[in-house]
Amino acid sequence: MAAEAKLKLEKPKSPQFPMLIRIIAVAMSVFQLYTGVFQMTAMNQRVTHVTFGLVLIFLIYGWKHEKKNKISWDGYLLAGIVLALGIYVLCTWFTKVGNMGMSPPFYQLVLGGIFILLCMEASRRTLGWVFPIIAAVSMLYARFGEIMPDIIAHKNYPLERLIDSMFITTEGIYGMLAGISATYIFLFILFGAMLREAGGGDFFINLSFSIFGHVRGGPAKIAVVASSLFGMLSGSGTANVAGTGQITIPLMKKNGYSGTFAGAVEAVSSAGGLLMPPIMGSAVFIIMEILGVNYLTIMKAAGLSALLYYTGLFLMIDVEAQKRGMEGMPKSSLPSFKKTIKEGWFFLIPIGVLIFFLAYSKVSVTRAAFWATIAVPLCTILGGKARMMTPRQVLLGLQNGALTALPVVAILALGGVVLGMITLTGLGLMMSSMLIDLSGGNLLILLFLTMIASFILGMGVPPVAAYIVLAILVVPALINMGVYPLAAHLFVFYFATMAGITPPMAPDAFVAAGISGAPMMRTAFTACRLALVIFLIPYMFVYNNALLLVGDWSKIIQVCCTAFVGVLGLAYAVQNYLHGKLNAVYRILLFVGSAMLIYPSWITDVAGGCLVVGIYLLRSPKVRAKLFQQQQA
Repeated sequence: MAAEAKLKLEKPKSPQFPMLIRIIAVAMSVFQLYTGVFQMTAMNQRVTHVTFGLVLIFLIYGWKHEKKNKISWDGYLLAGIVLALGIYVLCTWFTKVGNMGMSPPFYQLVLGGIFILLCMEASRRTLGWVFPIIAAVSMLYARFGEIMPDIIAHKNYPLERLIDSMFITTEGIYGMLAGISATYIFLFILFGAMLREAGGGDFFINLSFSIFGHVRGGPAKIAVVASSLFGMLSGSGTANVAGTGQITIPLMKKNGYSGTFAGAVEAVSSAGGLLMPPIMGSAVFIIMEILGVNYLTIMKAAGLSALLYYTGLFLMIDVEAQKRGMEGMPKSSLPSFKKTIKEGWFFLIPIGVLIFFLAYSKVSVTRAAFWATIAVPLCTILGGKARMMTPRQVLLGLQNGALTALPVVAILALGGVVLGMITLTGLGLMMSSMLIDLSGGNLLILLFLTMIASFILGMGVPPVAAYIVLAILVVPALINMGVYPLAAHLFVFYFATMAGITPPMAPDAFVAAGISGAPMMRTAFTACRLALVIFLIPYMFVYNNALLLVGDWSKIIQVCCTAFVGVLGLAYAVQNYLHGKLNAVYRILLFVGSAMLIYPSWITDVAGGCLVVGIYLLRSPKVRAKLFQQQQA
């Protein structure tokens, strides 16, 4: 039966792209692999990367924000203009550096204006209207700063200055964000795409089924584990829902869960995939560049909070299963653990290669990503002829890596415009002062305002785009209030990610609802209920930096234990169930005890821990039976 129970991810349907697009996509991936080994001048690498990305976007995406299986005339036209502009920049940027401070010729300003508009259009075609509008508003703000309210007013900058600073410089479109995309992000997206094409996604899905399928509430717990593992490869909440949800949601419904609850579980599980190393929705590399910390530091910090995220969700599902009296799936209907490991153990090698090069060899992040990607087709040889990647699969992996990266290229190229305008006008400093004044100097209020801002912005744009804006405008305020810089950045990205399940937009929840056939809004609100415990985790690592592995190990171990107990108490309190329905007193005490465990103090930790553990023991059937026996005696 185990062989029959083997599961395969349903690959998303996409147009059969023309040969020209496939060739360009493969060429882009090969170019990026080359830059992972051989260092290039920053400007040459960024210009080539952005040009590749924009050309593919215009060839693939139509005017109405859809992928096409045929290249339209406007696609050829806009791609040709982008290619010509890219070649022009490659041929002239070095001369421009030598003429720094001189006014550019008029024709160059025209070319720069056209290129900015093309970046906006590429972003609109891949992501919708919101981010291009943000970029346009940022330029209008820079141009007409003197007519703004006094609190955000600044001197006007002429249009010529704005265009010149965005084009053929390392301050605008080809700035830091494009550099991060070209240097780090693409290679990790390519690594994930290559591993999925080799069958790594199917292996991780089957592994989670074989481990958790038979336990209480098994199908829902499978969704949590499978989405966390698949999220390491995809770096996208909606892609995660579409990939794993095709399998987990029908299984949850078949085992007694409602369509609404099944969709909500998958949505929350998939959103967490963006917080799961190594890809983390690409934000990890932006944080790394801004803070100047190494990749491994962020991986360790994010890994612990991601583990706590899935622990909280796992506990919520377990309590739900207890309330419903659910059991696991029969082992005969599940993939065999031994057989799954035997057939796919080699898929763990590329991840091991990545960790080895980062942690032990201390090579650059790009070099580590290069060798991890190369290891994927090589390791499949160990699976025998049936599992070995064919040349066609390798080419598909290269192609899909480039196509998956296109929205990120569009975000970060246009994000350079937003970042350049905010830096030029000093809006970031003004916004930080304004937020601190609005919070009255209270950190908790400032964190709450930041959370709301993250939700609002994250509803309209992808998490990475929301994070870019908030990292510039809001994070400095948190740091000025004494928040540890890495905690401040992760706090913002965490809630920008959770916007994927937050009404009224909630794209992750809506995709899950479409698969489960449940009402969209009800699924989104159910997802928020399941995530109530999870929403407190960022506050925990802001107040307890040890959750980010900062400080001595005794403190880290203490905080990890108290955080787990706090999450456990919150799960029982939110679900209103612990070996039966809770009365109001028990529920309030669980909330109070869990809140005390968040505050970094030995006194509150001991008091909160005693409350949560004490109530757990009092509600235990064995303890109650012993107490009853003592009363009878």
